[in-house]
Amino acid sequence: MAEVVRLALRTFGLALFAAVAMAATGEAAGKVPGTLILRDALTLPNHSVRIEAQVAAKAAGPSLSGVVLHLQIDGKEVATGKTNESGQVSFDYLAKMRGTNVISVSIDLDAPIAAERANATLCVWERRRPIVVVELDALIQPAPASAVPAQSPVMDTTDDAGPMPVPEAAEELSRLTQYYYNVVYVWSHEQGPMGHASSAQVRRWLGAHQFPTGFVATPTPGGLNATLDALKSDGWTTMKSGIGSTRGFADMLLQHRMEVVVVPELPKGELPRKAKGAKDWKEVRKKL
Repeated sequence: MAEVVRLALRTFGLALFAAVAMAATGEAAGKVPGTLILRDALTLPNHSVRIEAQVAAKAAGPSLSGVVLHLQIDGKEVATGKTNESGQVSFDYLAKMRGTNVISVSIDLDAPIAAERANATLCVWERRRPIVVVELDALIQPAPASAVPAQSPVMDTTDDAGPMPVPEAAEELSRLTQYYYNVVYVWSHEQGPMGHASSAQVRRWLGAHQFPTGFVATPTPGGLNATLDALKSDGWTTMKSGIGSTRGFADMLLQHRMEVVVVPELPKGELPRKAKGAKDWKEVRKKL
């Protein structure tokens, strides 16, 4: 009799585990797999900030309208919202203290779409602190010429399959941001060493390689020029400096009347006249 009871309990336990696993993946309810997109946000202390998120389905299925999303700040739920017809939702949040916060959005368990939680960064900065704009290309070692291009570049890998950071870049940038600069990470063009990586993939790569936390600007149709204009229009006029590795990045920052350091220094004749060159990241601080 005891053996029968043990077998019954074991069978029940296995069935319960399977049910929980299926519910976690959405299979039990026949949910459509989807993705959540969350962008970094930037604001001032004691100012309200709009946090934008979006849900997208990976296959045809239910309407994206009316999906309930939950907003968490540093692990604490602070708001819920329902998506519009495009799957987008905006949250207004009052940021009180200077610093950086982890923001995340999760999809409601009763939603017809299943998706993993999305994380991003809320930067609460004071306007008087200077901002350094960093081109992502300047942080990544160029792939060897003999390397076979990947079919689909992946940024969220942390092993040898992913792009490798430039030596000393994380350490030197951390020194710059520890007491003086806030950092904004930007793309200078659509396709680069990171491929068509999303902001979330870039954020994970930066964290995996111990770069300082900063604001990862979402690429806009107008490119780097539009990104800089948007930041300035929001009042972030202390963007005085930039660090990059391409001629296009240097030219754009000079057009915005910013000082720029190019690392590694471009060949003679290619460095813009007012730009500064550094042979490696250890020289960057001397140039700013």
